Amino acid sequence: MKKIIYGLTLVVFTMLAGCEKFTDIQPKGKNLLSSVNDLNMLLNEMYSDFYSPRATTLTSVVYFTDIGILANEPIKTFNHALLFWDETIDRAALRPTCNVYEPIYRLIGRTFNPVIAKADGASGDRKLANRYKAEALVLRAWFHYLSANYFAKAYNPATASTDGGVPYLLETDLISQPIKKYTVAETYDLMLKDLDAAFKLDALPNEGVNKQRVGKAFAYAVQARVLLSMRRYEEALVAARASLAINNHIDDHNQMLIDYPLAVGSPTPKIWSRPAFSSREDLFNVPSSPTFCWHAPEVLDIFETNSVLQNYMPTQGKISLPYDLGDYFGMPGVLGVWDLRATSEISAAGLTSVDMRLVEAECLLHLDEVSDAKDKLEEIREKRIITDLYAPSTASAKQQVFKLLKQLYRSENWCTLKDLIDLKRWNTYPEYAENLYRTILGTTYTLTPESKLWIWPFPQSATNLNPGLTQNY
Repeated sequence: MKKIIYGLTLVVFTMLAGCEKFTDIQPKGKNLLSSVNDLNMLLNEMYSDFYSPRATTLTSVVYFTDIGILANEPIKTFNHALLFWDETIDRAALRPTCNVYEPIYRLIGRTFNPVIAKADGASGDRKLANRYKAEALVLRAWFHYLSANYFAKAYNPATASTDGGVPYLLETDLISQPIKKYTVAETYDLMLKDLDAAFKLDALPNEGVNKQRVGKAFAYAVQARVLLSMRRYEEALVAARASLAINNHIDDHNQMLIDYPLAVGSPTPKIWSRPAFSSREDLFNVPSSPTFCWHAPEVLDIFETNSVLQNYMPTQGKISLPYDLGDYFGMPGVLGVWDLRATSEISAAGLTSVDMRLVEAECLLHLDEVSDAKDKLEEIREKRIITDLYAPSTASAKQQVFKLLKQLYRSENWCTLKDLIDLKRWNTYPEYAENLYRTILGTTYTLTPESKLWIWPFPQSATNLNPGLTQNY
């Protein structure tokens, strides 16, 4: 009987060739996933591969790199293309592997699909079996959403049916065969199909048993993000509100200040802190800490002048350290460096209740309910601005409210995968598309909405083994 092997789709076939026993679900007749408890244990992932600063150079931060050397390297690297927005570089030729693509499909192939495939036949509590299957279906949809938004064009109703998408790895797919690259429209349809299947099982708790397990709040949140991307605003609004009905918490940043542990001198400065898994906002958390990352001034300018983050993030200009972090980046004296030293984390590839507030506001804006949209944004701003300095925004016209919305989106998610996804998505709207600018070592660079850099290349570890996996730019 042919064995079904669940593994990295198109990613590491050659690596797996010598590891068949490890990747088989039923090696030599012994079922490793025979009970509901086995499925539960398999879902206890740590998501350690998603250290977002390594994947967000295009739009936000630069992980520990000597930028001076990078600017003058004789043979241009992949990071050079991202940092200096250089479209002349053949990025695919410089991408033998990928720290976004491979972790996504590793999770889908090794964790989510085995749970989906084995849940119906596993021994034990049927309600729990259905719960774990529903969790895996939601996560499979979410991680394919991340893949689609990195490696393909943003969903555009006018072109989605012909735009190249990504592989959608199902539990029936064999890694010994190339996996079909679906169109963008087909990819999104499969996401919705997985989410519908999860909801039909009616087995999810309102919230996950911890911040890295799935509950209804996160399932509705994923559905809201998918539908928003598809411009199905009324449906996305319903899903976002269903999530918010379970968890609508907003952290008060004014209550999240601590003494900076590494500062030199007196008094010790206060910094904003969000310890790992401490926030009630998290619906599903894939943690990452933006430690030793350089922020271009244009990124720091995203934040409102009176925001807690703008005033209490531990940049070089706000804390006293025994060394100049700019030296490490080839730019002595620069101020845009964040050194959290594990005092804080952000949800790099997860979703929060504030994300759902933003989805709700954006849907209302697209539906021309501008005043209601602004009210939702003020609920967030009130908890993000220094208390004594808070005042409602004067934005009133639709374009003004969208500008406020965009500022909040970006300041909430500036160092996550969602920052790129949202910017890329808005570029499909002529009225909202705009250039990004970045000044490095005295030179200003421009990233246009039409740039092919918005679409990540599939790595050679995938394309070499699947001729049908052509690049989408």
